Amino acid sequence: MGTDLDTTPSVAVLDTLQETLLLDLAAAPPALHPVIAEASVARSAALLADQLWPAGQPDEIGEVERFFWADAARVLGERRDLDSFVLLTSLARTVGPAGRLPLQRAHLSRGRTQYGMPDWISRIAGFRLTSAIVSEDVTGDGLSVVLDYDDDQHPHTVVVFVDNNQGAIAKDVFVGPPVDRVVEAYQRGGRVTVRTVRPATAAGIILQALGETHDHDDPPVTEDFEFFSGLLVNRLTQLPERPIRPPVRPQLSGRQRDQLVTEFLESGYASGLSDDAADIARLWIDHAVDRTVGGPLRVSAVLVELFLSYWLPRKVLADSTYFAAVPPVVKAWLQFAGERTALDLDAIEEAVDAVDVWTPALEAAALADPIGARTGERVFLDDTSDDLEDAYRTLAGLGAPPRPDLRGLDKAQAATLTVLAPHAWLLAGETLGTDYAAEAYEIADRLVRDAPDLLTKARLSTWPRAIVWLLAHRHRLVGPGEPLTPLSLAAELSSSPPTLRKTAKLLTDTLILPR
Repeated sequence: MGTDLDTTPSVAVLDTLQETLLLDLAAAPPALHPVIAEASVARSAALLADQLWPAGQPDEIGEVERFFWADAARVLGERRDLDSFVLLTSLARTVGPAGRLPLQRAHLSRGRTQYGMPDWISRIAGFRLTSAIVSEDVTGDGLSVVLDYDDDQHPHTVVVFVDNNQGAIAKDVFVGPPVDRVVEAYQRGGRVTVRTVRPATAAGIILQALGETHDHDDPPVTEDFEFFSGLLVNRLTQLPERPIRPPVRPQLSGRQRDQLVTEFLESGYASGLSDDAADIARLWIDHAVDRTVGGPLRVSAVLVELFLSYWLPRKVLADSTYFAAVPPVVKAWLQFAGERTALDLDAIEEAVDAVDVWTPALEAAALADPIGARTGERVFLDDTSDDLEDAYRTLAGLGAPPRPDLRGLDKAQAATLTVLAPHAWLLAGETLGTDYAAEAYEIADRLVRDAPDLLTKARLSTWPRAIVWLLAHRHRLVGPGEPLTPLSLAAELSSSPPTLRKTAKLLTDTLILPR
């Protein structure tokens, strides 16, 4: 007679969990096996909660969950191999109340007869939180919350990075070395402040950041975050002390923002700036306060990058006259804010230098013709409007452009490629059709890599238009009987036929492109 096989649904799920656990352990050094086992199973349990429990009333969900874990405890309790015991140990020490009791009973029963166990299995999820520190960058870009766990054989930390430039989301979670080595590394690197906090205070900061991550539509988290966040949440829920929520962040009213602009304009740093200085300074303040965490006086090279290369080009329609006034105002504001906050000169200089690096993003976004009755006017796409990039994608049915490969490029080239290639992709897709977006992107990439000196022979915003002009003629989309004429295409591209023809010829001659 054949042996009856257990075919309950939990068996297939448990086999998958065990296979995942073994793969995770195989990829980690032995010293980390207790932590990796805890993290692997915590992640799998969280995925189960999201995918397997049916939608419905909490009582219904709880009943299904309790049944599953009871059956899982039965299955694992009947097995005798070491791998399944590792899985059972990890589950018994990480699964929540719905499955904890049956799993712990099965674990206790098997533990009496399980022989030849490595010592590390007994240390799974057995670490004790002893202290916590918070390390914050002087530029306010983010902070790291470091939880110190004591263990005779493998003391370690769990580090959570909170990204202030992304709205204070928890962006990364990873296991680090003992806390004294972490502090030593922070002090050696400089430009950070380190303070000791109560574990409950650290937990409050982390939970608030995890909430921000959860509320984000598409949080840019790391792979380590995906792997270790379940472990982190489990450990936080086991703290004996209730987490202490951070103070509510103060909001800056419109009147307070205007007052700050006035103080800037009355300072010596604003001397000689354009008439648009007040408007530009207010836009900087609005972006810093509404889109990031840390306040309007934060001086950061990363904040400069976000403002110049991402937010402003997507929120403001303006010609080159207006955008040319932005870099001097931003530089002056950074110096003004740096003095107000007594920031180190090297941090201020780093942020000021970043303005030059990311200025090409504004040049690429500049319209060829004034947006209003005179040059220098601008139109703001407020938060109720689609971003300009989103509007292009909606109209053209485009997906996101590829991410540029920035390896081997200097900062200026990287900044130019980051702006130029996606712009060419979007403009070609919207003007000619989605079939031409990839080709436009490739030409823009070649232009930056192979002929960077050529970029100086025309305004940066002209190159995407010239690429589209070139593709339209190469694919015979322009001419008698075709959907486009030279004049209509130039009008769509907000340029003139002579300018586009001349710039496209530079492209074909320099990059040796087919005409």
